[in-house]
Amino acid sequence: MRWLLALIVLLSVAETADARRLVISEPPMVRRCPKFRAWNQVMTCLNQHYNAKLAKELKGAKLVTLFTKNTPSVDSGVLLYVERAGQWQLGGRFETYGGEYTVLGLTTITIGRRSGYRLDIGQVTPVSVMVDALAAVMGTHRIHRAMFCSGDSYACPEATVSCDVTVEGNAWHVFRGTLSFEENIVNIAGDREHTGPYCNINPKVYLGWVTK
Repeated sequence: MRWLLALIVLLSVAETADARRLVISEPPMVRRCPKFRAWNQVMTCLNQHYNAKLAKELKGAKLVTLFTKNTPSVDSGVLLYVERAGQWQLGGRFETYGGEYTVLGLTTITIGRRSGYRLDIGQVTPVSVMVDALAAVMGTHRIHRAMFCSGDSYACPEATVSCDVTVEGNAWHVFRGTLSFEENIVNIAGDREHTGPYCNINPKVYLGWVTK
């Protein structure tokens, strides 16, 4: 009986230690500069960690591109800041994870009863494509993402507008989407016959925007 009690205590201690080690942390580019009263304070904070450049701006919203300080400098992605209650707060994020990308547009958008921002990103990455059951070759993955940012957090649900996988200039997988909207939902219509694993697009994206 004593050995059973000792085993229970040991397992309890181990579980407590594991729970203490389990810490879910936000990305560094998010937690470093979340909110400031003045715009120059935002840029001062960002430039302590990156080389920050204002890329696009709308009324009440500014998009900043972040470059690493190391040499050669690497484009790390963009942060969207929105003006709320007299402060500039982080309201969207796109991180490249090493892939080449282009900001295609930043616009305001109203979906249902909420207004937010649509950030369009084009990205190109190399991929390994199975051309038959035995052989894999390198191809190119091109995707147009439409990211929908409420401004309440850095998370921006995204819908795929178009997607291509090409091998030696020939289209291997393809998708062309048309977006439509209803309350808190983006619908993505399109021909899914030749999407393959890289362009297999969900027909709906649930935004999770808080309805005010």
